Amino acid sequence: MKWWRNIKDIVLSFYYPSGQFFLVSFPNSGRTWLMHMLRRILKEAGKENLYIEDTHDCSEIIIENGTRQDPNLIFNFTSRFRYLRARVIFLSRDPRDVITSNFHQVTNRSKNPFKFNSKSEFVRHDIYGFKRVIHFFNIWYNNRNKPQDFLFIKYENLLENTLDLKKIINFLNLNISDELIEKIYKESTADKMREKEKSNQLSGFSDFGKEINKLKVRKAIKGSYAEELTFDDITYCNKQMEKLNPYFGYKV
Repeated sequence: MKWWRNIKDIVLSFYYPSGQFFLVSFPNSGRTWLMHMLRRILKEAGKENLYIEDTHDCSEIIIENGTRQDPNLIFNFTSRFRYLRARVIFLSRDPRDVITSNFHQVTNRSKNPFKFNSKSEFVRHDIYGFKRVIHFFNIWYNNRNKPQDFLFIKYENLLENTLDLKKIINFLNLNISDELIEKIYKESTADKMREKEKSNQLSGFSDFGKEINKLKVRKAIKGSYAEELTFDDITYCNKQMEKLNPYFGYKV
């Protein structure tokens, strides 16, 4: 009945405006940081009314066999049809850094934190572990042609300079000077955002403590997994990385 699902998706897609922007990533991939910069850019460009929905949606668009994921997942489920006429920015981050950061998120930054005996247990967990990150990336890759437009951005590139940020600005059809982009970028470094978070100057950030692993803006660097995961954990992750589509460019 896949043909019926496809027709249904097309019909339902008209409930959403054509050209709706979505910023999609797996949790803890740098989406909060990127949205912080984009909100400032939209304000400076006089486009505050331009709505960008940022989400870690793991909805039916990423289901290839017609079934939903385990309902106990931490993702919000919506219908895949909302992406068919949308313009999607997909933000990726090295899955090994993602799972490391995600561990601190679910165990330290929650009113009802998850309990795991170790990071190793979390990394290998069937529902919340590393396999889920790989699956999320691959299914979005397989469906990258479903939206009206799809822009792939790497967190690691955003850390380096403003080139990918400018790609996003062009994708959003915004007109803003390079000088202003550089200014906003320099004022949004992890160190500066971390200090703002500690002093409660960032709206929408819940306060779970000032220790580094309880902050939303934690290390915000690439390759931190090498210092936080055990050799066996990294070996396990690298083995799973063999299943990741080469499109993402993350090497074992």
